[in-house]
Amino acid sequence: MTRKICVLVVDDDNLLRKLVTTQLGRSGFDASAAAGGQEALNHLQATDCDVVLLDIQMPGMSGLDALREIRKMEDAPEVVMLTADTSLATGIEAMRLGAYDYLTKPARLDEMEAVIRKADEKRRLIRQNAGLRAVVVQEPESADEESGPNLIYRSAAMAAVVSQAETAARVDSTLLITGESGTGKDVLVRYIHARSPRKETPIITINCGALPEALFESEFFGHERGAFTGANSLKRGLIEAADGSTLFLDEVGETPLPMQVKLLHFLEEGRFRRVGSTRDQSADVRIIAATNRHLPQDVQDKRFRADLFYRLNVVSLHVPPLRERPADIPALIEHFLGLYRQRFKRPALDVSAEARRQLEGYGWPGNVRELRNCLERAAALSTGDMIEAAQVLPGRAAGAATTGTPEAEMASAQASNANTGETPPATLDQLERQHILRVLDETGGNRERAAAILGISARTLYRKLREYERDEGATTRAGA
Repeated sequence: MTRKICVLVVDDDNLLRKLVTTQLGRSGFDASAAAGGQEALNHLQATDCDVVLLDIQMPGMSGLDALREIRKMEDAPEVVMLTADTSLATGIEAMRLGAYDYLTKPARLDEMEAVIRKADEKRRLIRQNAGLRAVVVQEPESADEESGPNLIYRSAAMAAVVSQAETAARVDSTLLITGESGTGKDVLVRYIHARSPRKETPIITINCGALPEALFESEFFGHERGAFTGANSLKRGLIEAADGSTLFLDEVGETPLPMQVKLLHFLEEGRFRRVGSTRDQSADVRIIAATNRHLPQDVQDKRFRADLFYRLNVVSLHVPPLRERPADIPALIEHFLGLYRQRFKRPALDVSAEARRQLEGYGWPGNVRELRNCLERAAALSTGDMIEAAQVLPGRAAGAATTGTPEAEMASAQASNANTGETPPATLDQLERQHILRVLDETGGNRERAAAILGISARTLYRKLREYERDEGATTRAGA
């Protein structure tokens, strides 16, 4: 949704005020009018405006007096003065008081529009810079990391995704990216942003699964001073910080239902309110969302709003799991090796042929993230320059490493359990549980580290572990 520049025309000349407002509206501005200084201040208290065209000579409160009051406002609009005085004195005085510029009547419409656009650009940059100071922006660790804008792939499946991504980068529609944890959805988002018309501005990222529910609204929309206990100063939210840029909503499926309503309103209207404010504000933001959840099922289960799903799913991309694109594994191995050669200052670091065979044959339920973590661990712990097979998949039998898919792992489990009479895992939920508990065990019970490897938030991991505990409790009670 393209953001309209909001302009307030303040002039006591009824004909001129109506003419300017009408012409600006026809040129694509969101134009409104006020007949005097006090009326303009009342209007600005209720509605957020980007630029004010303010006549200097008006009965009652003069334009200069109104300018002084406007400059005292939080998040004040830029002011362009209108004057019939051809001398420089009034214009210079207005600039000294904080006006962006001044125009001499009768001003040409194209000149007026150009000044308005420049004033709006100044205000947008000021707000964006202030927003960036007020919020935490999740950016790649470095330009050389996997999280940078270059995509590493060789498979036809990923080539098709990249082609779709390049098309999506050229349009400004809301985008939903789906795929399992660890497949590289965040990398694809940055790739799209870096090739979009918004590439000159920093992408703003928020992990919806890591944000406490009580803080969602304040983090997204900001809050006014005194809006609630502890709100000691004005805070600009992520929406304001992303004005003119891209806002990446990672793990959007974890967004609480009450917040989903407000997010939908912003997507529909392009307007929002800070917590504790009575003024609407606008922002030009492209939303890209990503999730590892099956949102249509969440819609059926009433965990996700159908209208928000449809609004997010204007353009959609699906990133296939690594097991469905094994041709990418050799290229990813070389890419990660290059990173760790530099990081550990070991230019001769390499992977043995047998280790490569195991890496290329394994099913990687944790996808690219698991492959990366596996290679980083092996590189960090290896004592020589050659990473051997025993170091790449510790705790997993070499035969299991070559079976590849989760289905094959399940078949292997069935075979190994055949003599014991144990019931093998038979559902995706059981496979997921098995994988989560295995990663948790490998990290020594470190839940934060396990969540990072799994590609889920710590909150999601805690929830799943609680579900497992409830299931075990129910089983115990049933057995008793």
